[in-house]
Amino acid sequence: MINDKIDQLKDLVAKDLAQTKADLQQAKDKVSELGNEIKQKGQETVEDVKNFAAKDLEQTKADLQQAKEKANELKQKGEQAFDEVKTSVAEKHSESKAALAAKTDEIKDKLAETQQSAKEKIEHLKDEASNKLDDAKAKATELKEEAAAKFEDIKVQASSKLDELKKAATDTFNKFKG
Repeated sequence: MINDKIDQLKDLVAKDLAQTKADLQQAKDKVSELGNEIKQKGQETVEDVKNFAAKDLEQTKADLQQAKEKANELKQKGEQAFDEVKTSVAEKHSESKAALAAKTDEIKDKLAETQQSAKEKIEHLKDEASNKLDDAKAKATELKEEAAAKFEDIKVQASSKLDELKKAATDTFNKFKG
C-alpha cells in the first residue's frame, strides 16, 4: 500500500516535472521568437535610419517621426508579449517565475539599449542633415555673392563699352559732318 502511494507520488511528480519542462520550453521559445522579432525590427529601424541621410530635411523629419512611432509600437508590443509570458509562467509554475522574470528584464534591457541606440543614430543623422543644410546655405550665399560681383564687373565693362561706342559714333558722325 505504501509502495503504491510512493509510486503514485513519483508518477505525479514526474508528470508535473514534465509539464513544467514543457511549459518552460514553450516560454523560452516564445521569448526567443520575440527576441528575434525585436532584433529584426531593430535592424529594420537601423536600416531606416541609415537611409535618412540621403533624403532631404523635410523627408528626414517625416521619416524620423515614423521611426519613433515604429519604435514605440515595437516597445508596446514587446512589453505586452513579455507581460503575457510572465503572467502565463507565473500562474503555472512559481519556481520558473524568477528565471523568466530575469530573462524578461534582460530582454527589456536589450530592447531599451536598441531603442537608445536607434535614438542616438537618429540624433546623429539629424545633426548631419542640419550640418549639410547649413553647408548648402553657406554655399548658396557664396555663389550669390560671386554672381553679384561678376554682374557688377559685366555692368562696368558694358558701361565702358557703351561709352566707347558712343564716342566712336560721335567721332564718325563728326567726320561725316565736317
